[in-house]
Amino acid sequence: MLGARLVFGLLWFPGLLNAQKAGRPCQPPKLDDGYFVPQQTTYLHEEQISYACEKGHKKVLGGWWATSKCLDGNWSHNPQCINENDCGPPTILNGKYNKGPMGWYEEGDVIRVTCDPGREHQDRVATAKCINGTWSSIPVCVKSPEACLPPPKIPHGVITDGPYRDLFEVDSSVKYKCEDGYTIKGTTSGDKIFCISGNWTEVPKCSK
Repeated sequence: MLGARLVFGLLWFPGLLNAQKAGRPCQPPKLDDGYFVPQQTTYLHEEQISYACEKGHKKVLGGWWATSKCLDGNWSHNPQCINENDCGPPTILNGKYNKGPMGWYEEGDVIRVTCDPGREHQDRVATAKCINGTWSSIPVCVKSPEACLPPPKIPHGVITDGPYRDLFEVDSSVKYKCEDGYTIKGTTSGDKIFCISGNWTEVPKCSK
């Protein structure tokens, strides 16, 4: 039988195995006010297109051209061209905002940024407005004076009630636990410490 091998009483078809591993093809993307190459009726898994926008429009992602790849029946990102006076999604460090349903924002749209725990808005600027294709101001989330840096490391001890974080909001607490053979000692609050006004309460020790 052509293309088949007998392995331990089973027929093995290399071509069929490769076909089963291949991802699904993609249909051409719908791109208003733009163009892409190559133009095809379908695109194979991991095949790539390049696209750009017509005059008076721009890509949501910025820059004047971009690429998108077919990955198992879907494009790695949806190619979009928007009016040059509209805005793409801003990058906000240490904060979040409600994403637009279209993936971009019309001129005049306003977003409000919520800072991550332990951070606050610099200069109390919490909103940004899309004006002539750019954001009027991007809120910056900075460390709150009331927040605490990571709790101190103690010999023979670890933190057990959560992952490592760069900041802890005021009134948060963490719990220490000692390695086997050691006991928590030295504080009135036992194995916990608390973030109060930017500082941690007394840190325990692990003693024999």
